[in-house]
Amino acid sequence: MSNDDKTGPRAADTLSAAQREALGKRAADIGTKIETAKNRHAAPHVDTRQGDAMARGMKISAELIGGVLVGGGIGWLLDKWLDKSPLFFIVFFLAGTAAGMLNIIRQAKREKTPPAPSVRDDEDDDK
Repeated sequence: MSNDDKTGPRAADTLSAAQREALGKRAADIGTKIETAKNRHAAPHVDTRQGDAMARGMKISAELIGGVLVGGGIGWLLDKWLDKSPLFFIVFFLAGTAAGMLNIIRQAKREKTPPAPSVRDDEDDDK
């Protein structure tokens, strides 16, 4: 392919000043249209409070279920191993349930949520 061809790499060098100006204007218009389209199709603002609440609920339920399953599993294995009646299962099931509840209480104390803005505080009454 020769460089003398008008469609080759040197074709841009042969543009007149008016053509270059028109090309620059079209490029700017395309840039403006692209930015407008990006802004129009931007992701909407998502309220993450609902997702955070769902995550906390799932974590708390997993704490309780995990405690019950682990306690019951240990008791069941001890009953099978020692060939006893469901004594160990009952004891460890209750211990696992208590441990799960204790974890839930600890988690709730750690994540105290402030009162909603519509609820008046005691400090508001003094003003």
